[in-house]
Amino acid sequence: MNLRFLFLLVCLPLSSLAQLAHTSESIIKSLSLTNQVPDGLLAQRSVVLYEGTPGKKEFEEIQKAFQQTGIDAVSYFASNRVLAGADPQRAFANHLSARNIAFIILLNKTTTAYTLTFFRFNGKAGLLDAGSAGWQQSNAVLKELLLTVYRFAISNQKKQNLLINDLPEMNNTFKYYDGRRSEMYTSLVKSFKVAVPSMGNEKDDAQLDQVLKEHFPLKYEIVNADMAETDLEIKGFKTIIRFVHTSGAIARELLEYDESKTGTALASAAIVNGEAQLKTIPVNTTIYKFYIKQLDYGNLFLGNKWDADTDWKQALINHLYLMRQQLNY
Repeated sequence: MNLRFLFLLVCLPLSSLAQLAHTSESIIKSLSLTNQVPDGLLAQRSVVLYEGTPGKKEFEEIQKAFQQTGIDAVSYFASNRVLAGADPQRAFANHLSARNIAFIILLNKTTTAYTLTFFRFNGKAGLLDAGSAGWQQSNAVLKELLLTVYRFAISNQKKQNLLINDLPEMNNTFKYYDGRRSEMYTSLVKSFKVAVPSMGNEKDDAQLDQVLKEHFPLKYEIVNADMAETDLEIKGFKTIIRFVHTSGAIARELLEYDESKTGTALASAAIVNGEAQLKTIPVNTTIYKFYIKQLDYGNLFLGNKWDADTDWKQALINHLYLMRQQLNY
């Protein structure tokens, strides 16, 4: 038994507990990085997910180098938007499938280096399978990184992508949610058992269960986060608790709040010692915002107050407490 196979045997049971929603870091941890350029990279379409703060000139330099190499990067997306939660990620995966995207390229810029990570999109909401092959290159100088990618790629594959955009395609939009949104709560939670996706590890799941026992005296079940919503419906669930995890500004945009009321800071209803208090959070701070989703129609029930928080447990307590008050249970 080789070491790589043994590694997969050890990691796969753990990965089955992972949330559907990814971060760039969790994607890289799920990959089996190799020295091989992904087969078909110069023949099929790709998208770029970026982190950090690349500027316009850097994006243009990257796109030009990809064009010369034969990497057909058709669109660029901020990862904190399309990986903000299970629902945005599922919508993103559907968007990729509709555009016949074969590869996802992670672009990360830090104060010390640029990193590009390439892997094949599996066509599913999870974006990749645990242990999937990935190819990664890093360099402190962007030009040198792009030159390395060019040399490796053209020495291993024939360039078949010929009609590649001259400039990076940015600001692509697609609908993140299929149903209607409501800044209210749904009484369905009082009549049917609610699905609550696992947080992905024993410690957080224990804390999740404790929060639910204390603040949600209704029927619920913690379910595998990767379980399809259609399967949850078959099991009799009508609703599911979801969240987005991104900056407050992006969360409000994704959930279609009135952006004219966003400002530079957000007043959130925080529950402290059983009472609601206003907590001001800068709009660019990363937060958790919970909501209830109706499985059959995809409708979102966001609640009648902005109740996000930087800590997921507090954000969930806020949402459950306010919902309990409104629905009187």
